[in-house]
Order: sequence, then structure tokens, then C-alpha cells
Amino acid sequence: MLATLGDTGPQEGEGCMGRWVRARHRLRAGTRRRGLGGVREPRQVVVEAGPGAGLVLDLVGASADYAAGTNELPVQRAIVDTLGPGDVFVDVGANIGYFSLLAARAVGPTGRVVAIEAVTELAAAVRANAGRNGLDQIDVIEAAASDTVGEGVLMLAEHPGGATISPDDVPPDLAGRRTVRTVSLDGLVAAGGMPVPSMVKVDVEGAEFSVLAGMTEIMARHRPAVLCELDSPDEAGLRAKVAAFRDLMLVRGYEVRDLPPSYAAADWHVYHGLALPRG
Repeated sequence: MLATLGDTGPQEGEGCMGRWVRARHRLRAGTRRRGLGGVREPRQVVVEAGPGAGLVLDLVGASADYAAGTNELPVQRAIVDTLGPGDVFVDVGANIGYFSLLAARAVGPTGRVVAIEAVTELAAAVRANAGRNGLDQIDVIEAAASDTVGEGVLMLAEHPGGATISPDDVPPDLAGRRTVRTVSLDGLVAAGGMPVPSMVKVDVEGAEFSVLAGMTEIMARHRPAVLCELDSPDEAGLRAKVAAFRDLMLVRGYEVRDLPPSYAAADWHVYHGLALPRG
């Protein structure tokens, strides 16, 4: 998720839905253009610091925190600390590809990165950003990861990265709908469309459990690390999601490590957990 913090406080006459919209906008700040999931005119920057220092990015509406190198630092560190040369990283919900670029550096020329992104304009941004940095080990799959193979309805949001196929997580700032291809990670590996992952990052705005259901075979046979983002407008909702994630990972023979909060001061609740196979 993308962040600029600082609450202006409730607005006069503002209902619950309005507060949700403002909270998500603060997390995903960027000039918005309706219909494109928050994508806007190009803005090229060089990452200033952190694990991604020196990367060249077109932000296309994403947070300026990417340019500073400060966006979700615990997630960045988990990726670079977990991956090594020759590994395979799968970035489910890749957005503009920042974490894909970071992973490509970590796995090196002998490794692979697969960026899965359903929003056409963002998938194009991943390809362009990979080219800007000479990282040809990144492959882009323009689709929504799920537990089914076929088609689904992608709901777009006005802010960057808010699109989802989860029917239970309609964006509070819904900006349109598109029919998109759906894929499962198990299906991609079985068909030879993707190498077996060493690590999978999942950031899909409420569709996380569908993605995890679609990689049951991968987790049982190949035991990749799984880095998952969960979010909710309220603390109780987030606790329920985290508990369900922990239970699922436990059943699958994983232990979950909580990452330090990336948005401790925000009024939209976000969790990142790194699941590693036991033993």
C-alpha cells in the first residue's frame, strides 16, 4: 500500500463511507484520474535511499514514498533478506513493480521475477520500469491471481493500487469495472507458464485468501516463503483476517512472523506477515 499520513479529522456531515475513502486516499496518495485505478501522467524519479536506492521509476500515480525509498521498509527488508541469487520471486499485485525491481536485484541475472498485475496500465508500468533498470529477468503476467482460471470482474479504485476482484471488498472509491483474465499460481506452474517460486508476495486488496487457495500445491510441494498484506478499515476486521491467515498457514505447515508496522499512525489498518515453512 502507498502512504502519506496525517489526518485532517472528520469532515462536517461526513459518514462512515466518507471516512473510509479519505483514509485509503491518505495511504495511497497520488493525483488520480478516474477509470484507471489511480494511474495518471508519468513521473520519473530515482529512488534516493533504502534497499531500492538508485532504481529508476515512473511512479504513474504511486506514492512519493517510493522515490524516497521509505515505502513499506519492513516489506522491502523482508524481500531482500529472504531472497538470494538464482531464486524465483512472484509478485502478486505488483502495482508499478517496485518490489519486483527490488527482488530482481536480489535474485540476480540467474534468478527470475514474475510480476502479476491485473490493471493494464500498471502492468505496462512494470514492463517499462524493468526496462529502465535493465532488469530483463522480470516477466509480467497481466491477470488477476485467484483460485480459478478464467475471467473475473476487476473493480477499479480512484487511488493507485486499490483495484480488487474480491466481491466482499468493493473499493469505497469505486471508479469502474473491467473483465480480466484470472489465473492460479498452481495452474501457471503446472502449465509451465511460471517457474516454481522461492518467495511469493501477495497484495491484492481483499482477495488474498483466493490467491492462497490457488497455490495449495505449490505450498505443499515446494514450500516457498509467503509475504502477505492484509488490511481493513477497522481494527477488529484486521484482527479477524490475521487470525484466519495464521490458522491457514499453521495447517499448511508454516509459521508466521509479524513484520513491524509500515503504517503505525494511519487510520486504515494494515498488516504484513512473513510465513515460512516450519523446519
